[in-house]
Amino acid sequence: MKNNIFPNWFRQRYAFIFIVSFLVVTLAGCQTNGKMFPEFNQEKLTKDNNWTVLPFISHTGVPAEDLIQLERILLVQLPSKGIENPKIYQAPKTFSVPDYLSELYQVEQARLWAISQHIKYSISAEILEWQYDEQNRFSTTLSLKVNNVSSGDLVWSINGLGEGRPGEAAYDVSRKLIADLVASMPLQ
Repeated sequence: MKNNIFPNWFRQRYAFIFIVSFLVVTLAGCQTNGKMFPEFNQEKLTKDNNWTVLPFISHTGVPAEDLIQLERILLVQLPSKGIENPKIYQAPKTFSVPDYLSELYQVEQARLWAISQHIKYSISAEILEWQYDEQNRFSTTLSLKVNNVSSGDLVWSINGLGEGRPGEAAYDVSRKLIADLVASMPLQ
């Protein structure tokens, strides 16, 4: 039985357009650079370079004392991966910026400090969740990021969720989560 819905010339024209479109998309996909697919052009992380811990950014209103504690937890965990003597940025005691910009200001000042210290990699974190539920279980979601300080390029990142048992301290849950995230860093 012959298909009479579409004339033969119509089917040939659309087959030609489909083949040309497929070739264009395929060739365009082969021309992409590392910016579109960074895993193909990923910089190798080495533990031999200078490292620093940048201030954490909280999207959930975590108190400043807890942020400092989390930075210290990360600083203690880095030697377990072979990163010796990572530096931490010491923020000035006072600065005049509005509260809603203070974390971003600190991160930018820390980045400029790292450039002046000739540090290769910076590791920073964003706190995406920080809460207790109805059963008094603490949960937190963190995002760790490693950047090349001089270029500003993101080299590696990971997100993780830590949940505790009822009554478990936020410190313990955060420490376990940071240790797991640091353990997954692809260092050479």
